[in-house]
Amino acid sequence: MASARTPGWWMQLIGIAHLAVAAVLYRDALLEIARDGVVDSVPDRGDRATAFWFVAGAPLLWLGGRLMRSAEASGDLGAQRTAGAALAVTGAVGAAAAPTSGFWALLATGVAAVRRGVRG
Repeated sequence: MASARTPGWWMQLIGIAHLAVAAVLYRDALLEIARDGVVDSVPDRGDRATAFWFVAGAPLLWLGGRLMRSAEASGDLGAQRTAGAALAVTGAVGAAAAPTSGFWALLATGVAAVRRGVRG
């Protein structure tokens, strides 16, 4: 993995951080899910559901970052702009709804990806 701190690299880091934060914030709920054997242990609502969906987002963030890095490496400016726009919009809406969350990181990374995709 190259060490350049591109938007894709930052997305991968955000994915890893998301999982680490989940392990701390949702430790008890995640342990309950594990104790119950995982299968059919997550209801539609409540602490377990929140913990599950928070954790489920982490690999998707990491994967999105990995794909962005491929677009960066191959010079696919359209993919970088599209990914950046999607991240920026998601980050803006998320930050408006939950201002003390990490959505600001998505917004900043999305803006950086759009700028990179425009400049080449």
